[in-house]
Amino acid sequence: MRTAGRALALAAACAPAALLAAHAAPASALLPPGRLLFPAITRAKTSDAVALTFDDGPDIGLDAFLKVLEEYGARATFFVVGEQVARAPGRLEEIIAGGHEVAVHCYQHRNHLRLTPGATVEDMRRARGTIEEASGCPVRLFRPPYGIFNLASWLEADRQGWRRVLWARWGRDWEARATPRSVARTIGVPEAGDILLLHDSDRYAAPGSWRNTLGALPVILGQLSSSGLRVQSAGELLDAGG
Repeated sequence: MRTAGRALALAAACAPAALLAAHAAPASALLPPGRLLFPAITRAKTSDAVALTFDDGPDIGLDAFLKVLEEYGARATFFVVGEQVARAPGRLEEIIAGGHEVAVHCYQHRNHLRLTPGATVEDMRRARGTIEEASGCPVRLFRPPYGIFNLASWLEADRQGWRRVLWARWGRDWEARATPRSVARTIGVPEAGDILLLHDSDRYAAPGSWRNTLGALPVILGQLSSSGLRVQSAGELLDAGG
């Protein structure tokens, strides 16, 4: 009886640790080894295009971003934040009118490892409702804040029919020390099929950081054009390359 009691006590002590490990396991999708178990998308098979994505908007710089994209004939995916959309719902129509794609980032920009499963699912569903109502279009791609899934967001993405999209290259444009030159340099020389991550808002980043992204964008797009790579939305890239 004493041995059985110790076994039950050990099992009780281990249960919370096991639940926590399961909750956090999909966060490993950020790293290549983790994507063996949690295969989030970072690139597609194609020979002549990359996908350009922006997180955290829409915000005050949107018009400037759309203008640069139009000048270079580039299309992008905007992973938008529900609370940002709620402030100015008409901005999504502008994004779509420019030939770009709208996708789900979140409703409130919170790390999923700090949310309960219920709060995670509520945030995702609220985001979808807000974004689809404002855009008039169904959404099919999802990227969580910071690229970090928990088990609830990993499973809920399936329930919603969303493809889980991360990135192959980023500009680290949210940092206080970033400059237009550093953002372009950090993106580097993309390869065909890469998904690129930038941010069109500083709402959850260093103040004014979106201006560094905007300053880097012509350099990045010019280099891609010189390399013979088309700039598409993530949805277009995935539809073409799987």
